[in-house]
Amino acid sequence: DFKGEVPGASPKDCGNYLDMNLGMANYLAKKYLDEVLTDISEDQLVYPE
Repeated sequence: DFKGEVPGASPKDCGNYLDMNLGMANYLAKKYLDEVLTDISEDQLVYPE
C-alpha cells in the first residue's frame, strides 16, 4: 500500500534507479499473491525432482 516517491530512486542514490517502478511492483506483487500464495497447496511447497 506504499504510495509516494520510492526511497533511493534517484541517480545519485542508486545506479539502477530507472528500474524502480512502484506501479509495476504493486501489480507484480498482487499477481504473485493472487496466483501463488492465496490458497497455496502442499504441491506448491515441494521442489520438483
